[in-house]
Amino acid sequence: MVYIIDSGNTKFGRSNQNIIKLGATAAKDIVKRFHDAIDLVIVSNSYSGEYTGNSGINSLITTALSLDEVPSLRVDNTTASGSTAILLGRSLIEAGRVNTVLIIGVEKMSEVDTRRSSEIISSFLNPVERDAGLTLPSLAAFMARSYIREYGATRESIAMVSVKNHRNGSMNPIAQFQKPISLEDVLNSRIIADPLRLFEYCPISDGASAILMSSHEYAPSLSAKRVNVMETTVSSSSSVVSTRENFVSIDVVKKAAEQVFQKTWLYPRDIDFIELHDMATILEIVEAEDMGFFRKGEGWKAMKDGETELGGSIPINPSGGLISRGHPIGATGIAQAAEVFMQLTGNAGKRQVRDAERGLSLNMGGFGNSAIATIYEVV
Repeated sequence: MVYIIDSGNTKFGRSNQNIIKLGATAAKDIVKRFHDAIDLVIVSNSYSGEYTGNSGINSLITTALSLDEVPSLRVDNTTASGSTAILLGRSLIEAGRVNTVLIIGVEKMSEVDTRRSSEIISSFLNPVERDAGLTLPSLAAFMARSYIREYGATRESIAMVSVKNHRNGSMNPIAQFQKPISLEDVLNSRIIADPLRLFEYCPISDGASAILMSSHEYAPSLSAKRVNVMETTVSSSSSVVSTRENFVSIDVVKKAAEQVFQKTWLYPRDIDFIELHDMATILEIVEAEDMGFFRKGEGWKAMKDGETELGGSIPINPSGGLISRGHPIGATGIAQAAEVFMQLTGNAGKRQVRDAERGLSLNMGGFGNSAIATIYEVV
């Protein structure tokens, strides 16, 4: 077994710190507590070169943390970089190569304007489709229109995802947006790609998150506070979005979920809460369905009926998700794991999910290019 034994975060949003300082700040308290026990550092980051002109940031961050002699590496899998780093760290611990891995996810995206940021992020789209004008916001909007047409979902039910996540984010000290908003606020915000509006997309974010993972044998000597990373699975697909059979489902999400449940001998009913990759409101609904938490075409009804609220049958994104907590790309998968760690150890404050024993995170790369599902269990 592999455990998470500690976590740390910076505030998400616009930061005056540079990317090196951001990454070091998220991990500094972990390093203070466990400095001599850290065997490897993995830095999750996608776009330090494009946004800030930095390369080799894993070495720059370890120097800032006085960990120069600890081996380090950088992982990039676009928006799924964080969970990919967790997959790698867990695998190395299971293989006996190391006892502990410090994983730091960081991105600083505010160094360029919104147009340039959209160009950077959209660079993982297939060149032919990108040249034809496809963008991530337009893909999400097309999914929303297709979903509404096929399943009769109300426009309000999709917008309610943003209302819920902003309410959860208002209770999360690191969230970029910490103010509740109303349904009217969402539906009256500026159209980005019809029918989705400004408050239905994640913002441009700076921020960093960190976790310390340890082997089963080594963890008890380090901390009594432990969460078992039961299983993590990855699924991949073509980067060509236009060839997909339908646009109201994401195959890689479905496959990653099937694999993680099969390997743990668990079912969706065994999970107490979920952190999903809600780059846009519609994605939270579609992903929850594809993972088996709701029947296909009924996720919007569950949202409307309050099943995904903190006190509902399956709370989704208690952290506020990408929409409210923010989406500093390299940090997102680590932030999801840190939230699960806090929830399962009873340290999530006002947004604490009651009697939480198992959590699940889903981190998606691109627009369904890849997906990584992870199940965690309190020890």
